[in-house]
Amino acid sequence: MNALNPFAHPVRKRKRAPLEQRFAFWLSQNFKIPAGMNAGEPFILQPFQLRFVRAFLAREPDGPKWRTCIYSTPRKLGKSTLLAALILGLMCSDSPIHIKGFNGAIAAPTEKHALYIAKAMAALLETAGREDDMRRRSDPKPGVLFINGGTLWLSTGTRAQGHGADLDLAVIDETGLLGKNQGELITGFFDALSARNGQLILTGTRGDSPSYNDLIERPDKRTHVTLYAAEKGDDSSDPKIWHKATPGLGKIKPFRFMEDAYAKAEQSGSMAEFEAWHLNKPLSPSRELLLDYDTLRKAYKKEALQPLPGEPVHVGIDLGGSASMTAATIAYEHSGLLKVLGAFPGADIDLLARGKRDQVGDTWHRCAEAGELIETSGSVSDLQEFLPELIARIGNHPIASVSCDRYRQHEFETALSRARLAWPVIYRGTGPKDGDQDIRATRKLFIAGAVQMQRSILLEAALAEADVKVSTTGACQLAKSHLHARIDVASSLVLACSAMLRAREAVVPEYVVEVL
Repeated sequence: MNALNPFAHPVRKRKRAPLEQRFAFWLSQNFKIPAGMNAGEPFILQPFQLRFVRAFLAREPDGPKWRTCIYSTPRKLGKSTLLAALILGLMCSDSPIHIKGFNGAIAAPTEKHALYIAKAMAALLETAGREDDMRRRSDPKPGVLFINGGTLWLSTGTRAQGHGADLDLAVIDETGLLGKNQGELITGFFDALSARNGQLILTGTRGDSPSYNDLIERPDKRTHVTLYAAEKGDDSSDPKIWHKATPGLGKIKPFRFMEDAYAKAEQSGSMAEFEAWHLNKPLSPSRELLLDYDTLRKAYKKEALQPLPGEPVHVGIDLGGSASMTAATIAYEHSGLLKVLGAFPGADIDLLARGKRDQVGDTWHRCAEAGELIETSGSVSDLQEFLPELIARIGNHPIASVSCDRYRQHEFETALSRARLAWPVIYRGTGPKDGDQDIRATRKLFIAGAVQMQRSILLEAALAEADVKVSTTGACQLAKSHLHARIDVASSLVLACSAMLRAREAVVPEYVVEVL
């Protein structure tokens, strides 16, 4: 063995099996699959896993054939376990790919992500009865692992954490989730490979990281890409596409689970999370559109729309200030008719100047011309002028509910009192409980074709500026896409739609009277 090529072996007359096959045999003889469909069975690499291992182990006279290896697959395909097995192979002295005095690192966007592979290593060692081979030190966080004289550093964050290290292997997990301030992490760990002629593995779903997707789509001559994914235009409901993107479907990942994940996404009204995690499309799994334009367009009707006589209405209101808009959405319970109304204060700045400041051009001016936006006097939106306009647009219909952000409760109650309005008010939060319910209700109504409206420039502008943040638990929350975004109409929309859906789905009590 020499320093430049740690996997080199003397030339023998009898031809030896390729290195990746010897490594695969070592795995199957020593370890069992720790969890999943095949838990407890010998760890036998699937063909798609073996292809990646073969590329990683490929060697030329002066070092590794591939300096950077990208391994990007949908979730739940054993990625963490495969990489854990590969690192164990480099650290365990009885392995055919062992590197004496191995020094490696795992980096990730967060401490939680940095521990995934480490936990998989511990689980594999436990299946072999070799859990005592690994020691862990928790300082510095997230920790350091030691096996047979080898060292594996766990880290998160920036370039500084890789700078100055001498590594045989650097793994960056969940590369597609790296934030803008973590972009130099790849450069830092790449530079740390020079002294030991090491390799870099970038892994994780594609996400919406520009740097990661650029490396996948335009790799340099020393970068090997193993990618299993659906294309953006592929039909996400087609099982053929599922198999195309998921090589271990039915063997590592149950087909029934894939069906259930798709049904769950369909019910929620958004495919973004399913497409990002389970089909590995280049999308952001943590940010989505509230409604895509095709879904919104299906609600548009060319003919003049009229509500049913006397049907109740549900109103969602988002209160504005000097910079933001006061907005309302009127939802007619039975016909599903939607109307939107917005208001800006007109004292300090006109609509054209405001549109330029908000980075929407002449949109506010066009909304005013279309009758969807009004200006009130003063430097803040005047509810005493806005509420009469809202009442006029509702017409002769009973108000079943008015939903408003609970953080503006006192302000709204004061305005109602001054206007002598006794509306039934529902106060909602914008966090992961109320906000998630309101967003899902809105999507459900639009996807089911249960709402209708005339085309609205004002609503389209709000939807273009609104993101839906998705937490790790799957809960949704409305958010601005940028600092100057105006999403007030979108906020009022989800409030009104949610109230309307709750009213439609409410169980009406039935009373039986017996006359004795």
